[in-house]
Amino acid sequence: MRRFVYPLFLWFICIEAVCVWAQEQLGGEHAPQVPYVPTPHAVVEEMLRLAKVTPDDVLYDLGCGDGRIVIAAAQRFGARGVGVDINPQRISEAQANAQQAGVTDRVQFLQQDLFATDLHAATVVTLYLLPTVNLQLRSILLEQLKPGSRVVSHEFHMDDWRPDRTVRVGDHKIYLWVIPAQVAGDWVSPQPCPPDLQPCTLHLTQQFQQVGGVLRIEGREIPLMNVALSGDRFRFVVLPRERLWLTFSAQVDGDTMTGYVEIEEATTTYRQPWVARRQHSSV
Repeated sequence: MRRFVYPLFLWFICIEAVCVWAQEQLGGEHAPQVPYVPTPHAVVEEMLRLAKVTPDDVLYDLGCGDGRIVIAAAQRFGARGVGVDINPQRISEAQANAQQAGVTDRVQFLQQDLFATDLHAATVVTLYLLPTVNLQLRSILLEQLKPGSRVVSHEFHMDDWRPDRTVRVGDHKIYLWVIPAQVAGDWVSPQPCPPDLQPCTLHLTQQFQQVGGVLRIEGREIPLMNVALSGDRFRFVVLPRERLWLTFSAQVDGDTMTGYVEIEEATTTYRQPWVARRQHSSV
């Protein structure tokens, strides 16, 4: 098996080099085409499990080939799906396979450039492309997909956008990313931070799902601890003074965070509602 997989991987890299050369020569931003290599069925199954696909999902497979991922999502998990491929032969195969599987009411296949595809309706996007194509897609995925949507890539990562999970199926790697809400900036809570503290400002920095920052309160900047952002769910802990722990949990909706803060002071623990709104510069 290894004697087959490793040469295949090297073949992918060689093809990519040729594609990059073709792109430079032709001058087209999306000139290279991804070679067609079907994803093994065991990998398809694990990709869908990793994305936690449900009947409520709409899955887009970019570079869908014979449609196996979209069809499996509909057949095994009850999802709706859209396959996109620029090759008319692949689209014909995918449509025939969907007919045979009895899922034509839940799937469709589009012959078009994957970069021209509107992804706003997708909750899951699957990929088996090339590293350079993944990077070209990255900004589109982050811009068009809603927070909490999942992106699953067979074999290839997205450079410095670290995956939320990585799993192996034999010699194959699968990467999962959860689209993060955009939380960078300054957030102000209209009510004082508990218990009986002055109004606080939250200053956040962000690179993809990695978030850092400080809570500005009582003239001090307190570093955030245990920060976690998954989709639109945001959580962090601050220790404003000895024996006082504040754990903030919120759902992010645009410029508003709504949730609660859990207060642990000495031997007492309680919680209360918490809301924060992002400030925008007037400059």
